[in-house]
Amino acid sequence: MGLIVSRRMALRLGFGAVMGTVFGGAAVSCASMRDEADGDRADPDEFHVPEVVRSADGVLAVSLTSVVASVDMGAERPVTTYTYDGMVPGRTWEVQAGDTLRIDLVNDLPELDVSHEDMGAFDMSRPHEWTTTNLHTHGLHVSPQGNGDNVFLSVAPGGTQRYEIPIPSHHPGGIHWYHPHRHGAVCQQVRAGMAGMIIVRGEIDQVPEVRAAKEQVMVLQAIELGDDFQLAEPIPYPTTEQSFFPRTQILYTVNGRLTPKITMYPGEVQRWRLVNAAEGKYMSLALEGHALNVLAWDGLTLAEPEPSDVALLSAGNRVELLVKAGAPGTYNLVLTPGSSQHPDIPGMPHSPNDPGGSTEEHSPHEPPPMSTGELEVRPILTLKVAGEGPEMNLPSTLPAYDPPMPPIARTREVRYTVEREPGNEFETFGINGFPYSPEREPYQPRLGTAEEWTIVNATDPKLARHAHVLHIHVNPFKITKINGEALDKPLWRDTWVLTGGTGDSFTFETHFADFTGQFVQHCHILSHEDLGMMEAVEVIE
Repeated sequence: MGLIVSRRMALRLGFGAVMGTVFGGAAVSCASMRDEADGDRADPDEFHVPEVVRSADGVLAVSLTSVVASVDMGAERPVTTYTYDGMVPGRTWEVQAGDTLRIDLVNDLPELDVSHEDMGAFDMSRPHEWTTTNLHTHGLHVSPQGNGDNVFLSVAPGGTQRYEIPIPSHHPGGIHWYHPHRHGAVCQQVRAGMAGMIIVRGEIDQVPEVRAAKEQVMVLQAIELGDDFQLAEPIPYPTTEQSFFPRTQILYTVNGRLTPKITMYPGEVQRWRLVNAAEGKYMSLALEGHALNVLAWDGLTLAEPEPSDVALLSAGNRVELLVKAGAPGTYNLVLTPGSSQHPDIPGMPHSPNDPGGSTEEHSPHEPPPMSTGELEVRPILTLKVAGEGPEMNLPSTLPAYDPPMPPIARTREVRYTVEREPGNEFETFGINGFPYSPEREPYQPRLGTAEEWTIVNATDPKLARHAHVLHIHVNPFKITKINGEALDKPLWRDTWVLTGGTGDSFTFETHFADFTGQFVQHCHILSHEDLGMMEAVEVIE
């Protein structure tokens, strides 16, 4: 989703009754990846900064290995999960506009010990081949063709793939992220922790007050595990008592640490750069006693800092904040009761079309909430304000991202559908009534044109409430309407929530600029994507 919320805007967007539930189980935060035999446990007081790889001579060249590792996350014991290079999160990649990403992806995940025959008839709209992988650079405006940001590539266990991704010289500065995107496997791999941040340096970095602020990278994750602290394998053909993606606890993490601590002095300003890299979790963030001064959403800079008490991030959203430390003391960055650690239970914003939706039961094959007790906040980071130093300032203006939009060449209505499969309890997820298939003809907008899309929640009203999160690759979009009502100030994003009432909608305009080729638009609640809520888009000459 990605927005800041005043009371007026909350009511207008249908968030007036935002509620939340907080799971039981281990409320811990992901830590640095070390081998269990190391014996060196993570320091819970340390603010861990992921390793940074920077481009040199116009190229960022790196090997990226998908591998199972035993990881110290600061929990009761080490965690066994899928990782990048044995780390959760992966390294941060830092580039300039005009650079090239040269990534050698190595798949050291194990081959599955089950076959399609063991699982039953092959169904593309169920979890499958979840140790086969690939790579997506979420948010980058780059080519989807060849060995670029091509999510149709597959790297089987034991395989390798070189990605060569030129970044345009006019690419705006901002934060993005990388993660797997192999259909049928993406939920399993992202919930395991396979993700890392991408920083593109640009004009925003030259704003004096921004340049003076200490930069803090924060990758927010939700690692899903069993009681044995191991990642559980998906169940492609679950019973009504099972989930496709079983888990009994979720470890909520900031840069792989259990509620890490940051220290600032009164009057200091820091630049916090956050990505919600969870599989499908909705995060409502607040910092006790402090305003969150928002600079950018999804790598797209605002015209001026926008102060707010709360920042709402859907899965995949990024936000940049300036935080100015107040009086000495200890404060928590928290997931508020507006957060949900599961997309279909309390916490997802609901709408005028579904004013009481937070009490719905979870649907079959979705993991039930671990607790439905008292609403509460969940601290994920501690800020200690102490010491002294020079007073720092906030900027008054920023280099806004707001390119001109060409005339609208075509309008489309895109319906995110959830329906009951005839004869059983299985819910079919799709777009316009069809689950993803590579055989379906893609939309074919023309290069250089702009289109207006209205995204509609078309969940069967007889089913449990489902919210969705739209993400479209390659090009960002400008949101102009929510539920048919025009916004006073359009919002630039590449990821946005579709609230849980049947008939809810939002409308955006997007410019198919610079690149031809095929990519996808899909739900970024990645279990929904694996279950079929994705379709191809092909930009043609």
